[in-house]
Amino acid sequence: MTRILVLSDTHLSKLDELPSSIKESLDDVDFVVHAGDFDTYSFYKELKNAVELKGVAGNSDDLPIRRELPEITTFEADFVRFGVTHRPLFDDLSDLVYRAMELEVDVMIFGHIHRPVLRKIGGIILICPGSPTYPRFSPASYIEMNVKNRIVDVDLRGVDGESIFYDRFELEG
Repeated sequence: MTRILVLSDTHLSKLDELPSSIKESLDDVDFVVHAGDFDTYSFYKELKNAVELKGVAGNSDDLPIRRELPEITTFEADFVRFGVTHRPLFDDLSDLVYRAMELEVDVMIFGHIHRPVLRKIGGIILICPGSPTYPRFSPASYIEMNVKNRIVDVDLRGVDGESIFYDRFELEG
């Protein structure tokens, strides 16, 4: 089983500014996925030094982050293929489904909108963890995910550490 912490839109200067529930989770995961808008290079470097990090640059990130990280990345965990990008192009998120199909991924993680999304469209799972520090029209949030044998358990959590919403996806193939 692979344990993943999913973040986006943190907009921080230092790792110490992360909510305590997230800092505590860092020790319990195999890696962190960050869907952009770290904001400062200092926060990005501290997070990268603290955990294995898979991330993309966001529109508000410092230039050194945008030089170091791609706009889109992919990875695999327990037979599930993931794509990560920061910014959807359309409000209906249809571009993310097509991008996921082009990348041949099962799960597309994104950010930018500062509110959580957990939706399955046409066999593609779309996940936005929201923002743990600057939420919009939603609670401050992040995601803890467990992946095993093409089963993806997604737990949307508030920064108080309490579960807000949980779903399990059993992928075909």
